[in-house]
Amino acid sequence: MIWTKKWLDRIEGQMVENGIDFDDRHDIIFGDCFDWLSRLSKRGEKFDIVILDPPSTSVGKKKKRWSVKKDMDELVQLACPLVKKGGFLWTSTNCASLSVDKFAQLCLKGFTDSSRVGVLDRVAPMPHDFPSIGPQNVKNLVWRVD
Repeated sequence: MIWTKKWLDRIEGQMVENGIDFDDRHDIIFGDCFDWLSRLSKRGEKFDIVILDPPSTSVGKKKKRWSVKKDMDELVQLACPLVKKGGFLWTSTNCASLSVDKFAQLCLKGFTDSSRVGVLDRVAPMPHDFPSIGPQNVKNLVWRVD
């Protein structure tokens, strides 16, 4: 799911570059993720893995300001019904002013609010194509969802 058209054209190339076949097992959805997460949940859609990698801040189509520092829990809550039991929810942010501990707390609140249990499976390392000097700005937390 992608909200910004400028990134839409890059997705297929990024998948191929990362060794992921772009085939009928993958859908790219253009639109507001809050609308689409609710829509997919109502349709009963379930996935082995859901990846949440929102911008640090954004203004949505309803002109509402969104911030990972205050709204990530809501995003996790909306995504939880889409994850199969035993599946994974991958949460990621590059918000430099958000600590990994606070990010994890926000994610855990989303699990609690959704009545699902999320257990931290791993903290993924910085990607090779995102070098950084100093503290790790990218936080990648992979949760097993039951």
